Amino acid sequence: MKTKLYLSLFCVAFFWGTTFLAIRIGLESIPPFLLAGMRNIISGTLIFLYLLSQQKLELLSARQIARSFLLSILMIVFANGLTTFSEKYITSGLASLISTLSPFFVLVLNIILGYEKLSVKTAVGIAMGMLGIFFIYQNNLVELLNPEYRFGIIAILLAVFSWSVGTIITKKGQKIPASMLMNICTQMFFAGIILILIQFHFTPIIVIENFSTRSLLAVIYLAVFGSVVGYIAYSYLITQLPSTKVAVLSYVNVIVALFLGWLILNEVISARIIVATLLIISGVVIVNFKKRNSKES
Repeated sequence: MKTKLYLSLFCVAFFWGTTFLAIRIGLESIPPFLLAGMRNIISGTLIFLYLLSQQKLELLSARQIARSFLLSILMIVFANGLTTFSEKYITSGLASLISTLSPFFVLVLNIILGYEKLSVKTAVGIAMGMLGIFFIYQNNLVELLNPEYRFGIIAILLAVFSWSVGTIITKKGQKIPASMLMNICTQMFFAGIILILIQFHFTPIIVIENFSTRSLLAVIYLAVFGSVVGYIAYSYLITQLPSTKVAVLSYVNVIVALFLGWLILNEVISARIIVATLLIISGVVIVNFKKRNSKES
């Protein structure tokens, strides 16, 4: 069980950290909502074929379908779709920075709804993580005042908030019987169709010949590693750990994004970034290490 848990933690922390760069590459020649829609149709199809081959397809009840539809809107159409859309206007680094607000949103919503009590460890852990993010992007925060970024920033903020709400609903709806893969497959098909329809509403004519091989490969990567591997791992973690603990993994995503920037874009990793990385990791450790008898959401 622990091996599966640790593997899921790695998949969410690492692969989702790479998706910001992959989205940026995909947007070079593919419209944002179409990119997100293609990604989810491909990943939903892969999961469907797996379930079919294993004879594990299920007939969902009306209640299960309604819940899958709600989560597909919150966690894929809004969260994934708006994140993809935002990177038309802001950098992938800034998008990953703003996405780290997810633990804060999850924690505040849990406290407001009475699902979780604010502990000193949780508050300190999240504060350390956000301080680390500030160190990394201290110079970039000025860009938030630039009017050309505001549209993208609003989109990513709505995406993060929607993801946080979906995370809490996922956590609180575990008693509804249905396999995790069947739920995810249904959500991806719902979201993929809706996202593609949204794109055709804004741009009725799309020239497929303009799609570059580089962008298409990015879509495939996002479908396999960002959606199938990452989303399944995240859904599993939500059933095993408190929602605030899972959400705080977004801090690690930024570290992955920084590493890719160094590896691919030859960005310099300064002493300040090293300090920030230590703060982020410490924050994650503090939030995830609590007494076993503590009651969490």
